[in-house]
Amino acid sequence: MIRLSLYITLAILLAVGAVWLAEHPGNLHITWQDWEIRLSMAVFSALALGYTLACWALFKLYRWFRTDNPLKSPKRLESRRQKGLREMDLGWSALAVEDTAAAIKHAKKAQSLLNGDRAPLRLLLAASPDKDRSDVIKALRQTPESRMLALVSEVKQARIENRLKDAQALLDEMLEISPKNPWIARQRFALLIDREQWADARASLTALAKTKLIEAQTQKHLTAVICYRQAVEADLAGQKTQARDLAKEALKQEPGFIPAAAFLVRHHLAHDDKSAARKLLENTWKIAPHPDLGQLFLELEPMENPSERFRRVQKFTQLNPNALHSRHLLAQTALAAQHWQEAKQALDPIIQNQTATRATYHLLAQLERQQRQDDAAAEVYLAKAGTAPADPIWQCQACHRPQATFAASCPDCGKFGKIEWGSQKAQRA
Repeated sequence: MIRLSLYITLAILLAVGAVWLAEHPGNLHITWQDWEIRLSMAVFSALALGYTLACWALFKLYRWFRTDNPLKSPKRLESRRQKGLREMDLGWSALAVEDTAAAIKHAKKAQSLLNGDRAPLRLLLAASPDKDRSDVIKALRQTPESRMLALVSEVKQARIENRLKDAQALLDEMLEISPKNPWIARQRFALLIDREQWADARASLTALAKTKLIEAQTQKHLTAVICYRQAVEADLAGQKTQARDLAKEALKQEPGFIPAAAFLVRHHLAHDDKSAARKLLENTWKIAPHPDLGQLFLELEPMENPSERFRRVQKFTQLNPNALHSRHLLAQTALAAQHWQEAKQALDPIIQNQTATRATYHLLAQLERQQRQDDAAAEVYLAKAGTAPADPIWQCQACHRPQATFAASCPDCGKFGKIEWGSQKAQRA
C-alpha cells in the first residue's frame, strides 16, 4: 500500500512537471567550438530521463552477468538447489543403512547440483573408503569452515596407518586453530602415550588437569602409571638409581599404586635393604593389600621356620586386619605351620561377612584335608568354591578383559592406565 502511494505521488509529480514545462517552454542553447545545439526544455527533460533509464538498465545488465549462472532464472536455480538437497538426504539415509555405494552416488549427484557447496564433500568423506578420501580431504582443507573436519579425518587415517608422527603434527595444527578444544587435547595425550614420549605426555596431562578436562585423581593415577613405565624402562637400561626415583615418584602420586610398590620393594631387596623394603610393604599394605605384596613380605626372611613366619605374618596383617588378602595370607601361613585353629579363625570372619571367594573355600578344603583328612568335607567346600565369587584380579576397566599381570596399556583394547586390581566384572562384547 505504501509503495502504491509512492508510485501515485511520483506520477502526479511527473504530470505536474510536464504541465509546468508545457506552460513555460523555454529554450536550451549549447555552444562548443563550432558546434551549436538548441533544445527546448521539454526535449532536454525527455533526453535526461531517457539517459537515466539507460544507465539503470546497463547497471542491471552488468549485475546479471556477474551472477554464477547469468542465463538461468532464480526459479530454476532454486529448483536445482532443492534437487541437490534431496540427493543429500537420500545419501545420508543410504549411509545410515551402510549402503556406501548408494551414498557416494547421491553425494556426487548433489555435488553437481549444489555447485560450490561443501555439504556433498562431507557426505563423500563419510561414505568413501579410507583409501579414496585424499581428494575429498584436500578439497575440504581449502576453506576455514571445513578445514577442521579434514584434519580430523587425516588424524584418524594416520593413526590407522600407524603414522604416529604425522598424526601428532596434524594434532598440533589443530591445537593452533582451537587451543582449548578438549577432544584435540585428549587425542594429543593419547598419541604421546602411543609414541612413548613420557615427558611430553606428563606435560600434556598437567595441561589437561589445569583446564579441568580431567579430574585431579585421574591425573595422579595416570602420572603414576607413566612414572612406573619410565621406571621399568630405566631399570631395563641399567639406570637403577633413576628407576628407583621414578618408582618413588609414582608412589608419591598414588601411594597405593601396587605395581610401583612391588617394583620398589624388589629394588630394595636387590640392594639388600630389607629395612626399606619392609617399611614400604607395611605402608602399602595399610592402603592396598595385594597377594604380590604378601609374597614379597614372605621373601624378606627366606630362612625362617613356618611358626616364625606365621608370627611375623600375624603382626603384618594386623596393619589391615579385615582385608580379604590379609585373612588369606594369615590362613596360608597358619596352614603351613599346622596352626589349625588360627587358620580357621582367620577364615571364619570372611564366611560370616559373606565376602568369601573361591580362594577362601579352597583354603577351607585344604584345612579339612590337612587337619582331619576329611575328603568328604573338603569336597563340600570345593563345590562351594565352584559357585563362589571370583577372587580379585587385574582387569581393564575399559574392555573388562582380565589380565595376568599389570600393564600400563591394555593388551586387548590398548587403553592406557585402565588396568586395575579389583573384583571381576563381566567382559564387554
